Amino acid sequence: MRSRYLASTLTIAVTLALLAAGTSAQESKGGSYTKIPTVKGIDTLKAGAPAPDFTVKDLDGKEFRLKDRLGKDAVLLFFWSFFCGPCREEMPLVNEMTRQYAEKGIQVVGVNLDGMEMKKAVDKFVVSEKIAFRIVFDELEGDSFRVADPYGVAGTPALFIIDKKGIISYSVVGAVTAQALRTEIEKAAK
Repeated sequence: MRSRYLASTLTIAVTLALLAAGTSAQESKGGSYTKIPTVKGIDTLKAGAPAPDFTVKDLDGKEFRLKDRLGKDAVLLFFWSFFCGPCREEMPLVNEMTRQYAEKGIQVVGVNLDGMEMKKAVDKFVVSEKIAFRIVFDELEGDSFRVADPYGVAGTPALFIIDKKGIISYSVVGAVTAQALRTEIEKAAK
């Protein structure tokens, strides 16, 4: 029993060390947000890249397909996790942008990475925080996320603005200022 406990402890320690070696921290320019770990070696899609299409389910079990939105609205994708402190710090800003730009050609979609197993907790969180944007659940296909992996999400929070033609016009992993986000949204909504 003691050797099994020691083996488990050693496995956890090695895993944490490997994760720490493969990550770096990102912080907002103003320094007011919590530093987030990001995975090195993942190339986040940049402005000018075509946005990968995807189909997933939202909190109500309804299908969301990115391609159906293009041509009508620009889309802000907000990748987040229920367990991510910096994501919670950024939620009020994303919510504010949702309310401010809802009628101006921007649709905000929160892509939750926790899976349907966390649906009850996410539902409660959405109600308690008065989240105004649509929440969809990313799904695992084998070892890969259906949405996050093609976008190169190296950490959360991550934001992508996709213009009406389906081209990424802005991407950032970590915190973003309200003014920077406003400027990028207004460019994409034209």
